[in-house]
Amino acid sequence: MNDKLNTSSLKYKVRPLKRKELEPFVKRISYIENETIEPQSHLLPPLDTIGLTFFFGDHMKTEHKQETVLLPKRAYIAGIITKEDVSIVHQGIVKQIFVKFTPTGFYRLFHKDGSDFTNKPPSDFSTIDAQILESELEKCPKEIEPIQEHIENYLLSKIPTALPEIPLINMVIELMQEDITGRRNIEDICEKVGVNQRYLFRLFKKVIGISPKKYYKTLQWNTIMSTINQNEEESLTKMALECGFYDHPSFTREFKKFMGVSPSKFINNDIQLAELALKRNS
Repeated sequence: MNDKLNTSSLKYKVRPLKRKELEPFVKRISYIENETIEPQSHLLPPLDTIGLTFFFGDHMKTEHKQETVLLPKRAYIAGIITKEDVSIVHQGIVKQIFVKFTPTGFYRLFHKDGSDFTNKPPSDFSTIDAQILESELEKCPKEIEPIQEHIENYLLSKIPTALPEIPLINMVIELMQEDITGRRNIEDICEKVGVNQRYLFRLFKKVIGISPKKYYKTLQWNTIMSTINQNEEESLTKMALECGFYDHPSFTREFKKFMGVSPSKFINNDIQLAELALKRNS
């Protein structure tokens, strides 16, 4: 792969939900399109919830530790990834719809533990017994409108059997978002909501797929990356100090540990995809 990648044809659009009944379960539906002759490898920023995706252009590939794997199907469940240096490879005409669930939405609709999908390759629809939806998507016109309609109608059919809301998780996430720089620790949050740390740990792992601490860290880093200003080292230093790091080197070490690359490499190679993914996360 080229070190410097041309991402000028990468397009992203947020699609409004047509069925408002899905709002407690679906945070966002987005459409991504790209066209490239040469393979383009894009580092994936951390995602904080599970997603459902369908590709209706050329097939996609994933890349981790220099190993490239073709995704043979078009419909997948994408779990949370906390591994370093995971990329997605575009080549040809790429068209993708991505359904981002709310933190509890996937668990409530499909009764599946989030941890079953964490740090795993994309899972096919059989893991959520959604082969009927996959078949409908394969047969329908390869255009965004009918594809979104099929997906929303299927998710709507799952609402009558959905699990109840989980207000504790919503409360905890709200507290995290109030102090997104991460200065508040999990112990303080547990004390504020009156819950045992071990119980909260098990609940987050089951419903979302990662621990409260990792979830909080993911929210923090997504906020940091969303404010990175391309090629401006001064802004990185300022950001590091504002987020509680002692200096720029300590910030760089933590960034590389979490993302697998340095801030400068992330900015120079993948700024456009990062912006799109972070919009999807916000």
